[in-house]
Amino acid sequence: MILTLTPIRNPAALLAAILLVATVGGAFAIGGATAVPDARITVGAVGASPSDPTVGERTALNVTVSNSGGSDAAANVTEVRVRDADGEVLDSVSGVGALSAGDSLDATLWTTFDEPGEKRLTVEAVANQSTTGEFVTVSRDTVLDVRPTQVALDLRTRALDPEDLRSDDDGESATGDLGVGGIQGIFGGGGGLDAGDSDGESPPIADSPVEVTVVNTGTTTADRVSLRAVGTAVDGDERTVSVGPFVVEDVAPGEERRVIVDLGPLDRRSAVTVTAAFRADTDRLDDHGADRTAESTVTYPVSEADPTVTDVTLRETADGVVVDANLGNAGTGEMTGTIVSIGDTPGVAPTPAGGEYFVGSLGASDFVGFDLTTAVNASTAETIPVRVSYTERGVRYTETLNVAAPESDGDDDEAGGTLGRIGTGGLGAAGAAASGLALVGLVGALGVAVRTGRIGGSTGRRRDGPAP
Repeated sequence: MILTLTPIRNPAALLAAILLVATVGGAFAIGGATAVPDARITVGAVGASPSDPTVGERTALNVTVSNSGGSDAAANVTEVRVRDADGEVLDSVSGVGALSAGDSLDATLWTTFDEPGEKRLTVEAVANQSTTGEFVTVSRDTVLDVRPTQVALDLRTRALDPEDLRSDDDGESATGDLGVGGIQGIFGGGGGLDAGDSDGESPPIADSPVEVTVVNTGTTTADRVSLRAVGTAVDGDERTVSVGPFVVEDVAPGEERRVIVDLGPLDRRSAVTVTAAFRADTDRLDDHGADRTAESTVTYPVSEADPTVTDVTLRETADGVVVDANLGNAGTGEMTGTIVSIGDTPGVAPTPAGGEYFVGSLGASDFVGFDLTTAVNASTAETIPVRVSYTERGVRYTETLNVAAPESDGDDDEAGGTLGRIGTGGLGAAGAAASGLALVGLVGALGVAVRTGRIGGSTGRRRDGPAP
């Protein structure tokens, strides 16, 4: 590198140039330069807990104050404080402690926020130097994103079979050994948690168990959470069950609690509403309107059988109209003690010769033929109700499926509405819509061959008599 030297004839200018070089190069300091403190105090990164606080949530600011190992003096930290963006002191601690060179200490400050958004805070530490007695103040800024408060519980319910709660072995059962994983408790009912009997088998520990999952989808803790279940019969207004309240643990944001609520003995299908009552952390500041609820409804038990009537044929006989059809089970549950009969509707009445037909048991995808005889006033009746009664998992169900009634001719209408010509419909349109069932077909009016077997399969065996 080549240096070009320019003579400077002005002594004052020469002195200024020397001072500038000395200051920039750091070789020496001249004049009023600020002295380096003997105690070199620093404030480390500020840790917030929680790191993403919500409005009204008490937030801790964890501060570390250090005295550098290269310090020439010890220091006594007299105060640590935090200020908001306007300079207002939000919290402070005094007499924090002494720091030798290389030492550090921790302090915790607390604050809350009234509004959501980005909040800039300044943490300051004040220390007294041991050598000079002078005070040193150091600071560090931190920014927090404050979220709005959301108080919300999501309640989910699922009907279980008592068999689902059997222990994996034949010994003592406990909540951790249940067939449903993650269950944290069983409430209500008469089964309790004891298992085992003289036969060495584990009996169901609940009569009518419902799995309840409480999920906190909000931003603040739900406390004092309690569960209550109230049910009414599906086919009426009569109350069938009322259990609770049962207290569960507090649920923090993002957490869930899974428990079993036993409804006790039930012999009718019921619509059960489970209600969770709770309060939020922020409700401590509000004594009015702070109680909150979340609800979920489940039908117990869930019927897995699905009776269907297919291949319907109507035959006119001297005793009345014969409904000749197949009863199938399109579901996955087993139907036991199944009985098919003619229901009540204007213009239709069962006859003593064949008003009820015992089918027995129908497994998943099975079907059995049946026939029922009924008196029909063709000028009045639009459909013939076929009532199916069966038992599944100890609960008795009755469902009505409608078949299109025979059509009336004009002459018979004038004569008083006696049976006219045979209709060619199967399940009536109104009945199909009401029951959610689809008709699989309708053959001719005479000479039907009804078979037993599996839905979706075929068999060449003609039905000769009552189904088993």
